[in-house]
Amino acid sequence: MIKAIIFDIGGVVTCTDFPAIYTNFANRVGISPEFVSRYSINNWNDMILGNISPKQFFEDMKNAGAKPSLDLQAIWIEEALKVRKVNTKLLDIIAKLKKQYIVGVLSNLSSTRLILDEALHLYDHFNFVILSCKEHIKKPDPQFYELALKKAGINPDEAIFIDDNERNTIAAKNLGLIDILYTNNQQLLIDLEKLGVEIKN
Repeated sequence: MIKAIIFDIGGVVTCTDFPAIYTNFANRVGISPEFVSRYSINNWNDMILGNISPKQFFEDMKNAGAKPSLDLQAIWIEEALKVRKVNTKLLDIIAKLKKQYIVGVLSNLSSTRLILDEALHLYDHFNFVILSCKEHIKKPDPQFYELALKKAGINPDEAIFIDDNERNTIAAKNLGLIDILYTNNQQLLIDLEKLGVEIKN
């Protein structure tokens, strides 16, 4: 019996144009867009695991020449929200699912992305949230999925895990979770219906 449905965030609930954010942020604060992009690529793993905090990120931007008088975090959020899309139709589906199931988040997320999600109050839509930057562990590590199962208080075969990255859905399946590879909302509804998931208005 399915008791919980667990969602990835990036590429599922949100879609973010990171090159545009890096460029627009860099131009506003007075540093090279290439530097911001290269920094993010070179430090991706540490950012995802929460080893680089927003404070450290913005300090590194200042050290690279960003104007010290500016509020870098405010500018980062402002520029990001201009190009960030939220899958509002999926949030409507999630609201309906919450009437019947525990609905959670299990996502590889940097702390600089987290402040964007928090600005949108994105996690208010879920019963629980497990993020790599807070737990210092990431998909596809089995222990990361186990944190979500423990949080929901369920067994693997009682959970559906939804992600747009097949490597992550395979890892979930190997642990005994029911996996769905996300492509779009319409296909997701078809896949959920096949699994007997009820979506009540």
